[in-house]
Amino acid sequence: MLIQLDTDFLVYALSQSGPERNRLRRAAESDAVLQISAVAWYEFCRGPRLPEQIAVARSLFGVDGIVEFDETLAAHAAEVFRRLGSPRKRAADIAIGVTAAATGAVLLTRNSRDFSGIPDLEQEAHST
Repeated sequence: MLIQLDTDFLVYALSQSGPERNRLRRAAESDAVLQISAVAWYEFCRGPRLPEQIAVARSLFGVDGIVEFDETLAAHAAEVFRRLGSPRKRAADIAIGVTAAATGAVLLTRNSRDFSGIPDLEQEAHST
């Protein structure tokens, strides 16, 4: 199974005990491949985060665990953004969701509404 993490999911999973941390632990202990889109990684790293928090988060993802947001994904995300008539505040979420959908990954998120309407996106929502 391929799993990508949304920014908020990763923040909660690493900062407090709860369903996100439990789900991340189960995923890390399974045969699942954990990834994060470059857009979500940017959101996570911009902080505020301590270097130790970034190092722990980075250790979850293998060598290829940060999925590039390349020209093809950017064009597809822009198309989805226009089709959904989305407000600018959803721009990063659409890019994250399109990346997960394009790779066939399940997106672990706390905010399923942020990803509504993204074609072919499978998500697993926790909390909110």
